[in-house]
Amino acid sequence: MEIETYNTEVPKKIKQASILVYVSLLVGLIKSALYETMTNQKILSDPKSLTIGIITIVIIGFLGYKIGKGKNWARITLLVLFVIGMLGFPLIISNEFQMSPLIGIVSIAQMLIQLYVLIILFSGQSNEWFKKQKIKTTPNNGNRCTTP
Repeated sequence: MEIETYNTEVPKKIKQASILVYVSLLVGLIKSALYETMTNQKILSDPKSLTIGIITIVIIGFLGYKIGKGKNWARITLLVLFVIGMLGFPLIISNEFQMSPLIGIVSIAQMLIQLYVLIILFSGQSNEWFKKQKIKTTPNNGNRCTTP
């Protein structure tokens, strides 16, 4: 009988992706500060916008943490949120460049970081590792005992 062993250590690429999620959040905070100082949109001083921003940071930060722990559902959730966010991105980015080229550039940088995170998380090596994590956590590794 062959016993499979699984590498429980999180690969460097997945740790890197997890850290880049936090970097993306930091870039988002910088963008919010730029909005506050360079436009009439007061994202940080408006209670409603600030609340939405804090909730967003908590959710995305939580996903980054769970990705770093090898949770497949977290990377899928991040992908879904990214795709939803990209639906309005062309219109948003065009408005941001009209308000301030700097805000537009920061916004593109944030989007590129997020895209790179997803490329890392859904690349071959990462897919294999997440698949092994899923198998490892499935009871009986998905096998059924068929003893007569």
